[in-house]
Amino acid sequence: MPSATDSKPVIIGLRIGQSYSSIAIINKDGRAGCIANEDGERQIPTMVAFSGEEELTGTQARVQLLSNAKNTITQFRNFIGKSYEECKSIANIGTAQLVDKDGQAAYKVEFKEEETIVTVQEVCTKYITSLKESAENFLGQPVTGTVLAVPTYFTEQQKNSLKIATEKAGLKVLQLINEPSAAALAYELGYISGQKLMTANEYDDRVDVIVDLGSDSLDVSVMSVRSGMYTILGTTHDPDLGGAAFDELLAKHFANEFKRKTKIDITDNKRALVKLRNAVEITKKTLSSNSTAPCSVESLAEGIDFHGNINRTRFEIMANKLFSKNLEIISEALKKNDLEPQSIDEVILVGGASRIPKLQSKIREMFVNPSTLIRQDFEPEEVVAYGCAFQGSLLSNFADKIINDSINTSITSTPHLLKSIGIVNDKQEFITLIPENTPLPVRRKFTFTNYLENQKEIYITVWEGIHQHQEEEKKVEEGKNDEKDEGGEDIKLPQRPINIPDKLLAEMVLKDLPEKLINELKIDIIIEVDIHSKCIITAKEISSDKKLEIEIDGKTK
Repeated sequence: MPSATDSKPVIIGLRIGQSYSSIAIINKDGRAGCIANEDGERQIPTMVAFSGEEELTGTQARVQLLSNAKNTITQFRNFIGKSYEECKSIANIGTAQLVDKDGQAAYKVEFKEEETIVTVQEVCTKYITSLKESAENFLGQPVTGTVLAVPTYFTEQQKNSLKIATEKAGLKVLQLINEPSAAALAYELGYISGQKLMTANEYDDRVDVIVDLGSDSLDVSVMSVRSGMYTILGTTHDPDLGGAAFDELLAKHFANEFKRKTKIDITDNKRALVKLRNAVEITKKTLSSNSTAPCSVESLAEGIDFHGNINRTRFEIMANKLFSKNLEIISEALKKNDLEPQSIDEVILVGGASRIPKLQSKIREMFVNPSTLIRQDFEPEEVVAYGCAFQGSLLSNFADKIINDSINTSITSTPHLLKSIGIVNDKQEFITLIPENTPLPVRRKFTFTNYLENQKEIYITVWEGIHQHQEEEKKVEEGKNDEKDEGGEDIKLPQRPINIPDKLLAEMVLKDLPEKLINELKIDIIIEVDIHSKCIITAKEISSDKKLEIEIDGKTK
């Protein structure tokens, strides 16, 4: 925890979730952690309630769902920056009423015995103000600024509205960072127990899949990491497939059990359903670490208590269709980017529902490559906030300039190569020079030596490559039953997809080269691809400056 005498700016990481939010800091050992609010919660309900003359947030607002639902506002984050018309069809039923205020989405509540209309942006400001106060109470000093996570599907207007709401709460936004990038950044820079986390690739060039199964939605992002640059290649968003979908299964199961025991149907009893949903959320979390879990609700309906129990196997059978749907969404995200599971270096699991053991095992079965890391080293509900805190720590040395000059440091996506670029050597092997998913523009230079003494000319071909893993799998499958290695084991699939030449980009012949001994002749090949996919390939002999340049338009698909 920073001390009051620290001169370094105090920057927190914030993730404002649709259902829960987190506040993260970096401690003196360089490790990230989420701080607890005054109620001891590190996962703070994203709720605001009005009760009499009090404005309540977080855990205290959640309590109001039972007795004061009409003045309790939930699920408001995704409405920020949107019009009333865009939100009215998906507004929550049973909590504060969504209304139109000059075209903006707003809520009608009773506050200080008067009917009051508050816009979504004003609700966000009230909520973020409470997070800022919790952080300052915990740290014992004012907070200088924040790095704020935003979903990938937020529009520029939504991002700007959330930024304005945050700054009205008294927090300077140093940077907006998309949620999957924040999760990946946490693993890039993170420490656990003082040890630097291992990454999938020592050169740090990799392709990650971030599976974010939060309480309200599933978001799958495919990300390329090249020389420290994070590029979102594509995202798939399912707003109905989150942890709440698993909660509904359990709630329906226990509602039926309660009806069977008592003959009381709670299907239309809103108060009873709120109680039951709160209870099954705990049951679901318990099943992630135990083989059985209880579900108990005091006075569920008509003064009757409910006590139930469920084992993990029964839950997994009930949730099998949801597991399959999760895998379909992940597969769809890969197909959008012409990727196969074997091509992925890391799978990062984010969101509380990603703790479900059966779902984790199914994801591991999908990504069978032994060199693909399945990551959940950090608390999955907190990892996005961790990434924001790490980024804030990096920015802290420049915080004064960012705050004073209002530098826009938002992370954005960039165009990227869909296929690798390389050459074919004298053994007809494809040598990758620039891997697929490298962000554009890119410029790479490579130096080669001659193979023969006094070689007068060199023939060079530059190709696009494709992965061979599908052909390899077929070949191995066909020969699986007959061929064994020396140890008698089945032939195994290659650990990484093999690149093979697919499309010839350029043929180049450097002639009249100076006489040189073997390996003394040095050839530079420079490949440049701009953001419009125009490719320029240059080959140059270093000592004589013999040069040949080819320009190709529209090289990439």
